[in-house]
Amino acid sequence: MKKVIFFLSLLLLVACSHNEVSYDGAHLKIAVIGNIPEFNNEKIHFESILLDEFNEATLRASTNFDAVMITTVIFEEASNDQFVEAYENSEMPIIFFDSPKRHYPFTRGGITYGTAHWESLNNGSHTTIYLYDVDTNREDAWFFYLKNEKEFDLLYKEIFQRVEML
Repeated sequence: MKKVIFFLSLLLLVACSHNEVSYDGAHLKIAVIGNIPEFNNEKIHFESILLDEFNEATLRASTNFDAVMITTVIFEEASNDQFVEAYENSEMPIIFFDSPKRHYPFTRGGITYGTAHWESLNNGSHTTIYLYDVDTNREDAWFFYLKNEKEFDLLYKEIFQRVEML
């Protein structure tokens, strides 16, 4: 019986280690619109916010977050024209997680995630970090690639390292 319990404990430990992210930089607090990622790292704290809370005033006034992450379940709604100005006036990076259409459907008026032509927007990236500098009237975007499903740890680590630098 002890061997069975030991074996099951070992399996549980191995299963949980897949949800570890090896990021070891500064503590980050990230607002999430959509599904909160499920992994373990004591330096990353996610806080769920509603899309309705996401607007220019909230982003400018908020010193509580290091970034905003928008996930796939909310892409269509988050790509409505009413949010374009909020993305452009955000003083923190916006992570469009798992968006092969990058940031374009969100930061351009007149198109939505559903109507944006995927073929012309696909550069093979998995996730994009977007930051618009109002003072210089310049947008920056960083693209992150996922080679296979086993490398989510590396993907998250690269994303969080970039957020820390910004």
